This record gives sequence, C-alpha cells and structure tokens, in this order.
Amino acid sequence: MNRNKHNNCGVDERDNQLQASETDPSNPSPRTGPKNKFLYEGLAERNVGITEYSTSAPGISGILKHRLSDFQVNEISLDGTIVRLTSQSIPKNEDEDEDEIKDIVDESGLCEQYIEDIDSLVALRSTKQIEINVEGLTKEKRTSIHKFLSFKYGKSISTNTIKNDQEKQCIAINLASIVRDNRQVTWPKSRPEYLHFALHKCNMDTTNVVSILSKQLRVKVNTIKHAGTKDKRGNTTQMISIRKLHASNVAKVHAKNIWTGNYVYKDSTLQLGALKGNRFRIVLRNIKGSDEEVSSAIEMLKLHGFINYYGLQRFGNSIVSPTYSIGKSLASGNYSEAIDNILKPRPMESAFVSDTDRARTAWWDTKDPAEAMKQLSKKNYTIEAKIIRSLAFNGPKSYINAFQIIPRNLVLLYLHSYQSLIWNKIVSRRIQKFGLKPIVGDLIFKDSEWKDKPIEVINCGDVIDETQEEEADLVVAKVPAVVPISEENLSKFTIFDVVYPLPGCDVWYPKNEIGQWYIDLLAEDDLTSEKLSKKNKLFSLKGTYRNIVSKAEDLKWSIYNHDNLDDDLLLSDIETLSNVEPFKSLPNGSFKSLMVEFTLLPSIYATMVVRELTKQDTSAYNQASLCKDLDMKQHIPIPEERTNNYKKIKLDVNLVETMAAVIKYCSDMSILQNVTTCGSINCLVSDNICH
Repeated sequence: MNRNKHNNCGVDERDNQLQASETDPSNPSPRTGPKNKFLYEGLAERNVGITEYSTSAPGISGILKHRLSDFQVNEISLDGTIVRLTSQSIPKNEDEDEDEIKDIVDESGLCEQYIEDIDSLVALRSTKQIEINVEGLTKEKRTSIHKFLSFKYGKSISTNTIKNDQEKQCIAINLASIVRDNRQVTWPKSRPEYLHFALHKCNMDTTNVVSILSKQLRVKVNTIKHAGTKDKRGNTTQMISIRKLHASNVAKVHAKNIWTGNYVYKDSTLQLGALKGNRFRIVLRNIKGSDEEVSSAIEMLKLHGFINYYGLQRFGNSIVSPTYSIGKSLASGNYSEAIDNILKPRPMESAFVSDTDRARTAWWDTKDPAEAMKQLSKKNYTIEAKIIRSLAFNGPKSYINAFQIIPRNLVLLYLHSYQSLIWNKIVSRRIQKFGLKPIVGDLIFKDSEWKDKPIEVINCGDVIDETQEEEADLVVAKVPAVVPISEENLSKFTIFDVVYPLPGCDVWYPKNEIGQWYIDLLAEDDLTSEKLSKKNKLFSLKGTYRNIVSKAEDLKWSIYNHDNLDDDLLLSDIETLSNVEPFKSLPNGSFKSLMVEFTLLPSIYATMVVRELTKQDTSAYNQASLCKDLDMKQHIPIPEERTNNYKKIKLDVNLVETMAAVIKYCSDMSILQNVTTCGSINCLVSDNICH
C-alpha cells in the first residue's frame, strides 16, 4: 500500500520534480546545469570517530529511512505531552476576541476624512506631517483617535498630541521612523500574547519551514520560536510560537509538506531547548532473524543502552568540506581557511551543477568575490551566497565580517561539529582500551539534577545585544559542575553515570590518562583549551559534558510483514488526522520489517540507537547499498533513475580509489602539478581530473 496521495513527498515524486526542473523552463530550480556522472559516497561513521558498540550481540540487519514515512518524530513538551497534530480548527473564542477588537472606534468621528491622506503617507513613505484639529475635544475622545489609528495602522505611523502654530491642540501623524512589520498591534486584552501551534512537516528541515512561514505570514524569521530543530528526512511534529499573531492567519498558510494546527494562546514564548525530549517511531525494512532473535536484541538494547555518539547529521553532507573542518579553522582563528573550506568546490557531491557550485569554482580559481558573485542568481540565499556578497561588499579579506552576516547559530554549529568530532574519537578510544565500566578519574555530574539533562551550551556570552530580537535564540547555558570518580566511590557508579567533556576553555578533562588524550588531540590541530577562548565571543568555546552511554526509554517494537518493499507502514500525524487506514501486517508477506518506538532526551541521536540494534553503518551510502543488494537478490526491476544512482555510487568508490593511486604515483614522479588533498577521504585528487 503506497499512500503518496496523502504523504506526497516520497522519493519517487521528488526525483520526478528534479527531472522536471531540468527540462521545464516554467519550473525553475537552483539545481540547473549538467549532471555529474560520478558522486562521492559521502561521510561514513568511521570518518567521524564512530566505531564502537555497547554489546557484542549480533545485529538485526535492516534498511533505515527507505521511505520518508519510516522516520517519524514527535517533540515532547516540558510537561511531558507528546506533540501531535490532532486538529486544524481555529480556537472557538477567537471570533469573540475579534469582536472585542472591532469595538475600537473613533468616537470623535474626525478620522474618516483623513484616512485617504494617511494611506498615501504610509504607501509613499512620505515625510509629510498630517494634523487633525482636536481643539476642544475631551481627553477620552482624543484617546479614542490614538487607539483607532494605532489599530488601523499599527507601528507604521506615530501619533502625538501637540499644539500647532496657531496654538491650537491637534494630533500630529507622522510615518514611524522604524517600521518593524505591518501587523496589527492592537490585541484583545483577554487573550494571551503568544500563539503556540503544532507544526507537522515532511522532508523539510526546520530552518526552511521557518523561512517559508516568515514570508507567508510577513513576520521576521527571528520572531518565530521553536524548542529545537528536527530531522529533515522524515515526518516530524513540533511546537512553534509567534507573538501577537492570529491563529486564523497561520491556518491560511499554504505550502507543500507543511501543516499546522492545535492552536492555543499562552502568556510566554517558546525558548530554544525548552523540550523534554523526542518520541521516535522508526521502521527497519527487510530485517533478518526470527521474532525471538529480534526480541533478544531489543532486550540487550534496553539493558546495555548505546554509545551516545554524535551522529552523522552533526557533521553535514560534504565529504570534501565537512562542518568539523570549518569548525577547526574557526577554533584556530584561521578565518580565511574557514571561508575557503565553505567555498571549496565540491564537483562530485551533487548530481546537478548549481549556481552555487559555479560560484564556488569561480572563488577557488580567482579568489575574487566579484567574479564569484557573477555566477549567483539574485534569489540565491545560501550561506555561500551570503559570504560571497559580504566579501564583495566589504573586501575580499574581510573574513570576520562575512561570518557576522550569516546566522550565529550556524557559526556555532561549525564550532560544535569540531568539538563533537573530538568527543567521538576520545570516547571510541576510551571504550577500546577500558571497556564499558567506570574507571578512577572518570567524570560524573556533581549534582544529580543534571543526570537527565544533557546540555548543549551555545556560547555567545556578551555577544547578545538585547535590542536585537534575533539574538534571543542564542541561549547562554551554565556549564554544569563535575567531579572525578575516586577509588573510594568507584563501586557506586555505572557507565551510565560517566560524562566526558566537549573540549573548551571552561571544562574539566578526566583525571586520568584520558585527560592527556584530549590535550594531545587538540595539539595535533595546534590548539589548547586556553586557545579555545576568544575575545570575539562568537568564536569562543566554553565546552560542556555528555554521557558516554545512554538508554532509549519506553522502548516498544512490532513486526510488519508486507509484499511490497515500498509499502508505507506508519501513519504520519496528517494521515491519522485525515482518517487514512493504517497498514495491516500480512500473514505471509514477502518482506519482514521492524518498527521500534522510543523516547530520547534532547540532543541524542536516534540513528545511534538504530546503529546499536543493527550493527550497521547508518550513512546514506550504506543504506542505499543495502537497498540495491536487496533489489538484485529479489530480481526486482529497478527504475532507470535509481539504477543510475546506484551506478554513480558504485563507480564513485572505484573511481576515487583508482584516481588516488594514479595521482599518487604521478605526484611522486613529479608528473602532475597542482595536486591537492581532497577532504577527509585520505586520497589525492587533481583539480584538473575533478573538473
């Protein structure tokens, strides 16, 4: 059973859209230009330090995220409520509140004759002053004029009671010097200021959705608040809040793969990190093993937990320039290198050549932002485009300016990616040498209150300017206190109590030989804890702590038997709301799939739970390879587009290995010039051959 009519963002449809955008001029897309014949396989877990497991039990082989519907995430609010889209109705009392607003009238009756002039003032951005003669009017009637104009024009105008040249009292109307937006600011007294609503999205990241909401609702991006970002590839539901916006306006938002509902007004806004966790429902397709073997593996996972690695999502999609390489450059204070890493050409990472790709190549060849900017379309708002335009405007070496014009949370993401790489590597080495038992010198939280509160510290310090709304999302979190385990209390703790630091200037390292590992690993990048503190707090890293082993709570599972590998086995929130019939397992289905459902604390990766269960690399390349192998074994006809994708992946691996050997030989023999290292794949690639 394939439910694309309800969940219309399936893989096949998305491929069709990409193909259409190439051939149909009326369907423009930033992904234009020729297709690349070969693609890099992308980052693998071993590239980011993910190597160990919590048990030696055999895994349950299965395919992850084969369908978008295979990965469902629902946010858990601070009160423990699982956020679901269950209604799209407007609150019943909203109409009553609107009646309250409609009661705002001009009791003087003077405003009507000036409305046309005020409309022109606002539309033409005129500096003209309009005066309404209110000589002899009572204070109450003058107040009604102020309220009426405020209701009708919001902050587009300013009104003041003054005396004119004839010493007569009048109300002066001017265009406001700062117009934040065109929303009505008059608000029902009985209604709380903040609209909260459930956002359900499919195959879109949270940042993208916020941008779409901003444009359609005509509000600033930074006024749209959420507790945290959610996975792109899947169906996710989370809460959003916006100040002084009517639910009826949000209900009118029309965008593909975005749904809103469960509207409620509250007295406070959402804060970044204000969630208890996330509830996951994940399907693993074509699993191997009996129900007894699955049950045994699940019980092992419940008992021993999983290594709490930072998953591949933390490190971006690029193998040529992963986010940790940019973060390392920023942490080292080498801002020009960080810019180069962002703008480094990636000729074999996308099937389509975009204007961003062309701009990267122009920058790399010329280091001239003006030349690179010529390659960009006017509607290109990517990070690369913003940086290139900043360099063109402020000068080709104004690197810090360039980082100040991109979202600060993104800059911090680069830095945290580098911290995460160090953390993953240290934890893997620690487990290899000491296993999964606490040792003397390991760290634990001093206060037990932190045990179930993994903290991602966003280090912005005094960077925050309270006059700028966009900085409200940059939360300065306190680094929790830790203490080392001693010989005397070693027996009181388990591996679930042990926390290891992300490197920074405000953390302790383990009081054993592992502390030196941190120092040595940072030294390889010419860094120390002290160097991670910067005068510019945007680039400063305090560090934080993270449990090295964690558990999935309230873990449940079930088996689905089905005949079609592409059957949608789980209902999304919008499908449940639309009364779509759930999938029913077939007694003798050709395929056997596992659904697991569990809860995780914030900042913990569900893919690491799946990894422990399957004992497989969770990278997209590895999952695609499993799917390909299955198609070949089952003798299932593969659509041409998918066949080409498989060939690209397979050829890429062989191509890179062959190129590496050839170019290494040529380089040693001084046959080739201009030979460069290519990202983290540990091979040499000639610029000429890549292009």
